Amino acid sequence: MIMNFDGFVAIVFIILLAAFLWRKRKHVNLQKALFPIFYVVMYRSSLGLSAMSGWAKKYPRVLKALADLGVILGFLGMVLICVQLIYITIQSFTVTAQPGVQLVLPIDAKGVFYVPFTYWILSIFLLAVVHEFAHGVIARLYNIPVKSSGFAFLCILLPVVPAAFVEPDEKVLQKKSYRQQLGVFAAGPFSNMLFALVSLILFLLLSPVQLAAFDTVGVEVTKITDGSPAEVLSVGDIMTEINQQQITNPGNVSAILQQFSPNESVLIKTNKELHNITLGSHPENSSQPYFGVQLKSAEELNQEFALSYGSWTAFIVKWFNGLLFWLFMLNLGIGLFNLLPLGPVDGGRMFQLVCFKLFKNKQTALLIWKYTGLFFLFIILINVFMGFF
Repeated sequence: MIMNFDGFVAIVFIILLAAFLWRKRKHVNLQKALFPIFYVVMYRSSLGLSAMSGWAKKYPRVLKALADLGVILGFLGMVLICVQLIYITIQSFTVTAQPGVQLVLPIDAKGVFYVPFTYWILSIFLLAVVHEFAHGVIARLYNIPVKSSGFAFLCILLPVVPAAFVEPDEKVLQKKSYRQQLGVFAAGPFSNMLFALVSLILFLLLSPVQLAAFDTVGVEVTKITDGSPAEVLSVGDIMTEINQQQITNPGNVSAILQQFSPNESVLIKTNKELHNITLGSHPENSSQPYFGVQLKSAEELNQEFALSYGSWTAFIVKWFNGLLFWLFMLNLGIGLFNLLPLGPVDGGRMFQLVCFKLFKNKQTALLIWKYTGLFFLFIILINVFMGFF
C-alpha cells in the first residue's frame, strides 16, 4: 500500500515539476552533462533573499555566535567523517561491513540507501532549503550580497533529484576575513546538524505516542533471497514464532536464529500457516545459520487508542514520526558528507582556506587541497562501487 502510494506521488511529482520548469523555461538555466540523459536544471529567483537580510539584521549577536560555533563543530565534524570513512573503507577489505557512502535514493536496490519516495522528496527538499538559507543568512550577516536563490534539479531524462542554492557575490566573499568566510561555508552543514538534533528530539517525544497507537504482532517478510531456505514463505507473510519463541522485532529473529546451527530444522509460525524449514549455511560464514529474508516490524492498530483518539490520529502520528526519523538520518548524513574536504562542497572550501592560511606558497596550498580532495573522492567511489557487490 505504501509503495503504491509512493509510486503515485513520484509520478505526480515528476509530471508537475516538468510542467513547472517548462512554464518557467525563460528563467531556467540548463547545464548539460550527457544531455538529454543527464543534465542539471537551475531555476533562479529572489525567493527568501529579504528574509535572509531580515534575520541578519534582527539577530546579529546570536548569529555571529552560532557562526563561530558552526566553524568549530564543522572542523570537528570534518575530522570525524574523514576518520570514519577511512576506517570503514579499510574494514570493508577485511570483514563484511556496510559501505561508508551510498547513493541516497527512493529505489530499493543493492548499493542504494533506500528511502521511501515521499519521505525522501520531503526530507531532501527541507534539508536543502535549510542548508542554503543558512548560507544566505550568514552571508548577509557579514554584508556579503546574495545575488539570487533558487532550486536546482538533477535530471535523468526528467527532473528527479531536487536541490536548492544561493549565490553570494564571490568577489566580495573572497575579500572577507578567514573567520567570516569560514562562517559562511560552515553555516549550511551546521544548520543541518541543528535540524537533525531538533528532528531527533521530536521523534523521541512522539515515539511513545506511536507505541501506544500500535501493537507489535510479529515481523513482516519484505524480501526473500532466491534459493534460500525462506523461499517457502511469501512476501507479506507475518512471522509470529520460531520454535514457539515469540517474535517481537527483526533483531529478535536474528537472536533466536543464532541459537541454531546450519542444517537444523526450525518451526516457523506465520499468520497463514506453520512451516518446517531447514536452515542453510551463511555464505560469508559457514558456521552461522542462514535464512535469507528481509523483515520489518508488523503492527496493528490499538483499538483502545483508536476509540479514544481516532484511527486517523494513529496513522498521522506514525507517518509524521517516520518523516522525523528520515529528517534526522538525512540531515545528519548529508550534513557530515558536506564537511568532507572535497572539491566544491562546503568542507572542501573550508579546507582550502585552512591550506591558504597554513602555507604561504599558494601553489603548495592548492596542491595539498587538490590531492586531499582526490583522495577522498577515490575513497567515496570505492565505497559506492563496493556497495553494489
